[in-house]
Amino acid sequence: MWTAVAAAVKEEKGLLTLPTDNLTIITDSKIFLNNPNFTTDQDSPHFHINLSNQTLNYLEDGDRVKFKTKDHIISNYCRHLGIKKHELKCEIYLTDEEKENSNKIIKSLPEKYIAIEPHSKLSWSKGRAYPFEKWQKIVDATKNKVNFVQIGEPNKKRLNNVIYLNGETTFREASNILKEAKLFVSSEGGLVHLANATETKSIVIYTSYHVYLPVFHYPENISIDISLHREEIGGYKNHHLYKNETEKHNENEIIEAINKNT
Repeated sequence: MWTAVAAAVKEEKGLLTLPTDNLTIITDSKIFLNNPNFTTDQDSPHFHINLSNQTLNYLEDGDRVKFKTKDHIISNYCRHLGIKKHELKCEIYLTDEEKENSNKIIKSLPEKYIAIEPHSKLSWSKGRAYPFEKWQKIVDATKNKVNFVQIGEPNKKRLNNVIYLNGETTFREASNILKEAKLFVSSEGGLVHLANATETKSIVIYTSYHVYLPVFHYPENISIDISLHREEIGGYKNHHLYKNETEKHNENEIIEAINKNT
């Protein structure tokens, strides 16, 4: 999302963004790599952003996080930084080597496919999980209409009836897989922002963890809000009621959204 901020800075102020972690210039970010809107040259004209500045953060951390804004994370950053105009549009710039590596894989894929990530990253919040068995039902119900390509971290459980690419690409290279996809289907997480950078529409599952959906939602995407206990458990990183609402949710809502958009 910082890539969207840097693009807005370049457009409004004509400056490159110098990102730091407190006083340390960030030189090894996989998101900022090859992005023409960032610089590591502190002696050149630049717009400095300290990514560790808690004033910019959209939440206060804790067992139950407190969301400090109801606006999109990108809008929140830009407001605090005094950037008046911005787009809810992340960016990623692949190197020639990354393009070559991912294009080799794309050549072997069907012309029409949906990218899917059934394994949410739960190190931040267990509230992102959606049952693997329901992901399988979603694939089985629509596999005769469209192909599925599973992406994500290596060595994750494989869905049946999919092309399995977990671990075959880097996070950055996965953007090219997403770019060619007709849709991306996932719980809220990092790959949704990556799909936004490629202009691929996503069907995104939100739970009661997500107190304010606009904080995470991109206008082109389709929100599947399965929350049943938002007032009671919103913001909790871990709560037994998350399992309750995922078990009660009817996956046909996701199946219908896929059918309408393919």
